Amino acid sequence: MLLFFEVAQQLSFSKAAEQLDISRSYLSQQIRQLEQDFNTQLLVRTTRKVRLTTEGQQVLLQAQAIRHGLLGLERDLKHSDKDVTGVLRITAPSSFADTFLVDACSEFNRSYPEVSFEIEIGHKLENLHERNFVLAIRVTDTPPQNMVARKLMSYCHWVVASPEYLSCHALPLHPDDLSALDCLVFPNWRNWHFLKDGQSHQIETQGRFACSDNSMLVKAAIQHQGVVRVPEHLLWAHVKFGRLQRLLSDYQLEPRQVWMLYPPKIDHSSRLQVFVAYLQHFIEKNIDNQLKIEER
Repeated sequence: MLLFFEVAQQLSFSKAAEQLDISRSYLSQQIRQLEQDFNTQLLVRTTRKVRLTTEGQQVLLQAQAIRHGLLGLERDLKHSDKDVTGVLRITAPSSFADTFLVDACSEFNRSYPEVSFEIEIGHKLENLHERNFVLAIRVTDTPPQNMVARKLMSYCHWVVASPEYLSCHALPLHPDDLSALDCLVFPNWRNWHFLKDGQSHQIETQGRFACSDNSMLVKAAIQHQGVVRVPEHLLWAHVKFGRLQRLLSDYQLEPRQVWMLYPPKIDHSSRLQVFVAYLQHFIEKNIDNQLKIEER
């Protein structure tokens, strides 16, 4: 009903989708479902414009009342722009949580001490409505259309090993050289793909240790067990202080994208709006600082 209200206000699916920050196809799908639920046509669609049917005008009146009631409830629950309070339930991958999220939440609380956090570690694109999360951090190339998706950052993987391990093995100069080394991998991701000068190189790694947690793979590499390929932000400090050494840096590894995902609503709570903006700034600041360190 609230999605229908926005379409009725804009008389345009494109403008309404932009205002709601969701895809036009998802919005159109939801309106069609509403029409099926009511068993009547609410909108007349043409290539250039949208207009309300008589029944659509009646539904619009009810949608206005619903929206007005929800806005009143929002005010009663003290989610105004001046009062950032309450609980933020967030789901995020462990590597992102370890590197960024814990520090971001801690810094956020210095400015907004009335906000509390509940963090669950996960990788799957759960239905946030069913799981009662307000925000998901996910690595994906195809964010779901039924969620508001804001790109948070891009990153690449680095290939590294400890200097002690490399002192006992030949330094790899080509991806094929990794076949002679112990590679620490995800159980279902043993093929590593590299790119250089437009040419693709794919190798099937060999190794005695596999684990589905990046932090444990990095720990194994620090303990001189082999070569690891993990997100660069997990390695910045280890490379800086010499615990690990970067390998094959002249080869490109396919980039990954991290997204903030949250359910589409007409009015989000102030704590979510403020935290989303804060987290975006926090990540940008950390990446800029890291780039300055690498330049030095």
